Amino acid sequence: MKKTYSVEEIQKIEKKEFKKLKSSYVLMKRAGTNCAKKIYKLKKNRNFIVLCGPGNNGGDGLVISKVLKKLNQNITLYCLDHKSYKGDAKIAYNKNNLTKKKYADLYIPKNSVIIDCLFGIGISRNVKGFYKKIVKKINSSKQHVISIDIPSGINGN
Repeated sequence: MKKTYSVEEIQKIEKKEFKKLKSSYVLMKRAGTNCAKKIYKLKKNRNFIVLCGPGNNGGDGLVISKVLKKLNQNITLYCLDHKSYKGDAKIAYNKNNLTKKKYADLYIPKNSVIIDCLFGIGISRNVKGFYKKIVKKINSSKQHVISIDIPSGINGN
């Protein structure tokens, strides 16, 4: 039987890992790299659309997109303005040299794989505004979606 963790339990586990590694960015890089490798094995040679939000889940997406690009995959990366990122997500943003498109230009072609890194388990509010429009666009696209952490807008508990 697999154990299910609450958001609080996951956050405690992450804090322990941060201390062990002496860097929370190292954990983000490991998580993003491993996610990218798994996605590559499952869906290689597809058009990947990576959607990055403002928090660490967005930072994971920035790492994932960079690794998939190194694996010669076709990546379209959508991000917020660089000022929207802080901490580890800002580090990941600065280390990612891919072209970063604006959400106003979001286009989801057929036969794409969407990698949802908008919001992770830390979100504690309803998705509103332009984020809600993005989630609706993802859902109406009928394309395959891979959500990192959890589908954006779902309460982790």
